[in-house]
Amino acid sequence: MSYETTSRQFSCFTPFDASVKPDGGASRSEFFRNDEYGQYLEQFSETFSLHGNIVTQHRVDRICRDVDRDGWELLITDLKEGQAESTTEYFDCVILCTGLTAAPVQIDCKIKTLSVSELHHPDGLGHISDQRIVVIGGGESAVDYANRLSQPELNNKVYLSLRSGIRVSPRYHPIRGVPSDFLRNRLMLSIHEDIRNWIGQRFVEMRIRYQEIFRRLFPAKEVNNLSPTEIDQDVSQIRKAWAYKLTKAAKDDLFNMFHNKSDDFLDAVAEGRITIVGPPNNDQFTVFRSFDSDYEEHIEPTLVVPAVGYQERLSELSAGHIQLSDFYMGCIHTTHPDLFLVGFARPIIGNIPSISEVQARFVCGLIAETFPRPANIVALHRADALSRKVRYKHLRLESIYPVEMFPYCDQLARLMNTFPRLRSIGSLAVWCRMQLTPATTLHYDYREKSSSELYASTPVYMPRSLIIFLLVIKPFDFVYRTFRRLVKRSSEP
Repeated sequence: MSYETTSRQFSCFTPFDASVKPDGGASRSEFFRNDEYGQYLEQFSETFSLHGNIVTQHRVDRICRDVDRDGWELLITDLKEGQAESTTEYFDCVILCTGLTAAPVQIDCKIKTLSVSELHHPDGLGHISDQRIVVIGGGESAVDYANRLSQPELNNKVYLSLRSGIRVSPRYHPIRGVPSDFLRNRLMLSIHEDIRNWIGQRFVEMRIRYQEIFRRLFPAKEVNNLSPTEIDQDVSQIRKAWAYKLTKAAKDDLFNMFHNKSDDFLDAVAEGRITIVGPPNNDQFTVFRSFDSDYEEHIEPTLVVPAVGYQERLSELSAGHIQLSDFYMGCIHTTHPDLFLVGFARPIIGNIPSISEVQARFVCGLIAETFPRPANIVALHRADALSRKVRYKHLRLESIYPVEMFPYCDQLARLMNTFPRLRSIGSLAVWCRMQLTPATTLHYDYREKSSSELYASTPVYMPRSLIIFLLVIKPFDFVYRTFRRLVKRSSEP
């Protein structure tokens, strides 16, 4: 996998800018690849002298409330040099950062399954060749595994088993030729999610069906628009057909379900290296329903890759006393003011490192009493949980905390009083520029940067025609929000 550099860098350590090479994404220079993100984290640690404060090769086996000390008791095992020695330590506050992907969900399958360690073998996937492989799942890991296992040199026959359609978002926007995240700005995010969902869904479907027309309407800025050659026309048409088919069959609205970031997956499908099928019809994983018909497909796989999701270890660590559902906004425990989560919010669109950065600032501010803990947190948590059940009705909310990245980070920023308002910025030109440039956590540091830097350093990638369209619908957005507030008030007891 590769990750966009500017959106995943921390706002206090920014060696990358939002410039784009004019090569149509050929070099992918705007993305971390292989171990480059690990190198960035090492540089970050060295810059802020963090290594001396990090203890490695230790495992937390248990966490429980210490009533006598009014804190937390942790059972920690030292794994250094093969000597597994356990000790009990006590802490005033605990921030759990084990994340939502602590362990993959397993499936009951009699066919040999590939483990995560095999799929991430340091020597690559050369040891998995000439196989008939079924990948179960439609998430980003499943798509990535299927794509990697289908590389021509491995000579595998790869199937991807899906229960419904999925949303495949290319890392580079297929029309503008820039990282897709660069088109997501504050002006777009200021439109209510219901309106964005309705318009966005239709925009994506039309963009897939009429891509050449869209290329002319929204010409790329400072990049080469690469059109398919005559030889690629058949593959291009198959790719477009599958992109439309998967999008139409997706089980929820555009901004209410997870997106798969991939530039190569649909190419692999179009080239016949990946065959998409429906869910299995038997527990032997030999008969599958066709993806878009009632027919059955017999596969007889030699290997199965279970990629049906991950699970956190909170319940395991705490003997069932700590649950993700106990945390307001996915990071503040509603009962214990000294227990927090960071890295457990899963973005519909966006990335976990940037969200975790804002969460970490918020949590540390609460511990330092820089700002107060939200009042009436139990009622707020109940209302938040109810709204998520309505919006994310197709997601497993008992095990994940889904968010839209920047609206969620903006919520935390408002609680920290770092949200970039026009009055606090003090410059209309800077504020307007901030609405049009790519959304970033740097916007929460506006007090620490000069107005001229914010105004001039970042380019605007959204087409003018789309900016005008968003400005035109802003009055309708205001009316819709007002109507929703009035309905909500009238329904309250």
